[in-house]
Amino acid sequence: MSAALPIRLASDAADLAAARALFAEYAHAIGIDLCFQGFDGELASLPGSYAPPAGRLFLAGPPGDACGCIALRPLGLGAHAAPGTGFGPPVGEVKRLYVQPRARGTGAGRALACAVVDAARAIGYRTLCLDTLARMAEARALYASLGFAPCAKYYDNPLPDAVYYALDLGTR
Repeated sequence: MSAALPIRLASDAADLAAARALFAEYAHAIGIDLCFQGFDGELASLPGSYAPPAGRLFLAGPPGDACGCIALRPLGLGAHAAPGTGFGPPVGEVKRLYVQPRARGTGAGRALACAVVDAARAIGYRTLCLDTLARMAEARALYASLGFAPCAKYYDNPLPDAVYYALDLGTR
């Protein structure tokens, strides 16, 4: 795998099938039943809430060989700030950052995360939120390196080791 994997928006049925497969692989890799997030419905309805204009679904790798993904969707907090962040709406949520083992160490995870942050700014989000697991040290380090900071729990996640982050995108 090249260190400069292309990052692209999922744009057709083949890309959505690749995203669906990567999402399923992600869920299997973390070993957690994501039913509390409506995961089966999310898979069935892709791109769903990740569709433009308020969402994005990115893939890493050339067409026909996606090896990573990340998604962005609006976070329905209404006119309220993201809890515990002090940041204002509109708020987006980062979901499903995953890079297959064959592409780890290539910078694909960072490139995907940067693409979603850039897209969130372009859309007009002022805040980005995400959750991850305490045991995902590499993901947490990546988020911190991009300016994400720990924040209060912003949705009902039953996992005891869930941790929450937010990034102030400011106004543009």
